[in-house]
Amino acid sequence: MILYIHGFRTTKNSHTSKILKKQFKDKIILAQHPIKPKNAISYLEKVIKEKKITSIIASSLGGFYATYLSTKYNLKTILINPSVNPYKTTKVYLGQNTTQDGTTFKWKKKHLKQLEKFKIKPKKLNHKNFYILLQKADSVLNYKIANKRYKKGKILIEKKGSHRFENLDRHFKSICSFIGEDIKS
Repeated sequence: MILYIHGFRTTKNSHTSKILKKQFKDKIILAQHPIKPKNAISYLEKVIKEKKITSIIASSLGGFYATYLSTKYNLKTILINPSVNPYKTTKVYLGQNTTQDGTTFKWKKKHLKQLEKFKIKPKKLNHKNFYILLQKADSVLNYKIANKRYKKGKILIEKKGSHRFENLDRHFKSICSFIGEDIKS
């Protein structure tokens, strides 16, 4: 089973989620994790154990969570424009926020501190477990930071695109090959 972990202020019904569900059908679980980082990690660990997850696909903040979980559980992981330092980059969202489905929540400094507890040092990464998909035109996160962080893993960098990674479906063959799934047409 594959676990998809969505990003900050998105949901399991995001654009990327829908594309992945269409591809992987019943082989993927679209997790709706809690907003608070410590609760998100607890929830995602429970899903990994109960659903016998063998690989992870994650985007943005979900990529940060996936890095921690991949390291802890030794899982093949696809990261799509991942957040490397969300305890820094999400500071701009301190205060009231709204998710894509209209749910409001308050992002607090304590959440930034919780995120820091899940940081994995680069030398602890099993780089063979990571395939990173980056688009240079990501207006939310600087692709160079993720490129540097995961440089020993498999990395694909495209010139254009956006934060949500345009035309993800063009890469399903390499994604499936990396995580050991059969390709569907």
